[in-house]
Amino acid sequence: MSDVALLGGSVEPLGGQNLIEAAACGCPVIMGPHTFNFAEVSELAEAAGAARRVAGMDEAVRSACAMLARPSTQQHAAQASLGFAAQHRGAAANTVQALAHFLER
Repeated sequence: MSDVALLGGSVEPLGGQNLIEAAACGCPVIMGPHTFNFAEVSELAEAAGAARRVAGMDEAVRSACAMLARPSTQQHAAQASLGFAAQHRGAAANTVQALAHFLER
C-alpha cells in the first residue's frame, strides 16, 4: 500500500529489512549503506533497478520524494521490483526439491 519503501535500519549500522517483501508488492526500495544482513539480495535488487542505495537518511528522503514526483520513474522502478521478486520466487520449493532424496531414505 506504498509507492516506495524506505529501509530505515539500513541507513545506520543496524542492517536492513527484507526488501523482497516490498519488491513482491511492486514497491521500489530506497536503502542505505548498511545491508550486511541482506547483502546479496540488496546487491541483486540494486542491479535490477528494484532498489536504490543512498548514503544516509537525508538522501533517502530526497530520493523517495524525487521518485514520487516523477510517476514514470516510480512506475519503472515498481515494474523492476516485480520482475526482481518474480526471478527470486520459489526458494522453499527449491529447497524441498534439493532435500527430497534425503527424505526418501
